[in-house]
Amino acid sequence: MIPHNFYLIPNNVDMKLLYAFYPSEDESDGYNQYVIESFIIDDDFIDYIIDGLGENELNDVPCLNPSMKSLPKMDGYSRCGDSLFVEESAEKLIKTFISWKEFLQDKPDEFTSDDGFDEFNKNEILDNLEKAIDCSKKLLTNKFYIFHSGI
Repeated sequence: MIPHNFYLIPNNVDMKLLYAFYPSEDESDGYNQYVIESFIIDDDFIDYIIDGLGENELNDVPCLNPSMKSLPKMDGYSRCGDSLFVEESAEKLIKTFISWKEFLQDKPDEFTSDDGFDEFNKNEILDNLEKAIDCSKKLLTNKFYIFHSGI
């Protein structure tokens, strides 16, 4: 599994912190204090979505580039880098994650990609998509960011 990590954080986080934001599983990690909620989407699942739906809708979600101090806007997330989703991102994120969830509805609990290389657990993915939808809705309050750490 190659994870895309997403972190719901307050939008009053110091911008200097975002430039190097990287929470870890170490509970003493100073970045963890800013994480309100998190979810993971497997990169192989994103490939599965592209194969099944013909596109990766995250490529169209407006966001910011937290790796640059001026936080320039981007059209779509950085699959291999960091992305910062803001209030402007919310509607497209919600729509994207709901469509992915609907795409999975008729899949068995365990399924594989068409090439047979990747195995997926439907319930685990659905749990993460529920978190993704919930976190995306919180962006609408303009009190949070979703920080994405790419592969």
